[in-house]
Amino acid sequence: MKDLRGYRHEYASMELIEELHSRIGVSSRDLHDANYLRGAFMRRYRENRNLKLALDLCIECGACLTVCPAYISTGDINNSPLGRLRLARAIINNEVSAEILSDAYTYYWQCLTCRRCSWICPMGIDVGDVSRTIRSILYEIGLAPHYVAGVIDNLETTGNFLGLPPDVLKSIINNIIDEIRAEKGVEVRVKIDEPAYALLLPSACADYTVAINTFKGYVLLLNKLGIDFTISTGAPDITNYGLFLDERHMKLIAERIVNEARRLGVKLVIASECGHGWRVFKNYIIPRLREYGIEGTHILYLAADAIKRGFIQIDRSLNGNAMYVYMDPCHYARGGDLVREPRFILSKVANNYSYLNEKPELAICCGGTSGMLAKEMEDLSIKYARLWYEKALTKNADYIVVPCAACKLQMDRVLPKLNRAYGKDVAFIGLMDLVYKALIT
Repeated sequence: MKDLRGYRHEYASMELIEELHSRIGVSSRDLHDANYLRGAFMRRYRENRNLKLALDLCIECGACLTVCPAYISTGDINNSPLGRLRLARAIINNEVSAEILSDAYTYYWQCLTCRRCSWICPMGIDVGDVSRTIRSILYEIGLAPHYVAGVIDNLETTGNFLGLPPDVLKSIINNIIDEIRAEKGVEVRVKIDEPAYALLLPSACADYTVAINTFKGYVLLLNKLGIDFTISTGAPDITNYGLFLDERHMKLIAERIVNEARRLGVKLVIASECGHGWRVFKNYIIPRLREYGIEGTHILYLAADAIKRGFIQIDRSLNGNAMYVYMDPCHYARGGDLVREPRFILSKVANNYSYLNEKPELAICCGGTSGMLAKEMEDLSIKYARLWYEKALTKNADYIVVPCAACKLQMDRVLPKLNRAYGKDVAFIGLMDLVYKALIT
């Protein structure tokens, strides 16, 4: 059995932790307070029915071990749903110590919270929810990854993953408009911080950096459909790392979007290619928007409907004869109910295509979600990534199609290394990239 205690997220500074605490009304507590960990966990165990059922119903049958990317990749039983439940029981049984506290931080943050285990478990236990619960308590006592806390701080202070100022965002958007004009020979309009019918939420971690063509796909599609839309520099990003750390931060980040939608007087908010962002948007933000008479949707719903109804014309030959292998993002397949539309779109924009996962509910995680994009976790995330990479090779993939920002960032860093190791040349691409290329103007 391998031991992965050497793979650990760098700790956020107490200064940053205390700043984040102040925003959600958490009082600062002594660092590494193991007794508080148990007391807080017991309170949540009594109050959270799902958490209680998870810990009470697990019969340790081991079914989760057959599908957990973390365990399959590493062989460390502690880095598995079963190991994480055992650790939670140790906390309940008052076996808390400095070692338990250290292991809790290590192994609950090595969890991808991809929820693949919940689909194979005969009891339907969601260990991802257990991981998120204990992470939240660890955060209360000052233990949180520097990377995750930093992203949350950026989202809460600037509204975007990278902490980009408004003038930089405007420059990026204007450059994209110029590139669309040069590549497609058409003029497109993008409002910025102006009232409009719709508010578009790109994903700043990818759409403004490694996936510019994805962004072009959003803009060109919405212009072809005649949808009057705006982008807010106050909330230019659907990313929400609060999902991984603490629900209170998740809501704080989400409310920024709700408030911007209200301020701009929009009737529709459009989510972009981001798996966890869509999960939060679908399950929290849309219900909140509806309280104010605003609807929400995903750009892929709009694209699929436009193709089906003949509102746009597609020439799939423009995407060549490469083999495009679609990879379901975890948070689309398990928590986002966005499965059929992406596959339909792919069938219309590519000559040659396949699916990495025949059963979307068992989609393999990219290995970069839930805080695993931290630099210090790169080697472990590559171990996780070998699962989908090797499967993609069996599909003769030239491109892996990933409509998810975290997947794109993960592939941008791991594909060069995996390609060198295996002597291959697999690339990645967003689904709206293919729409952009195939869309006849």
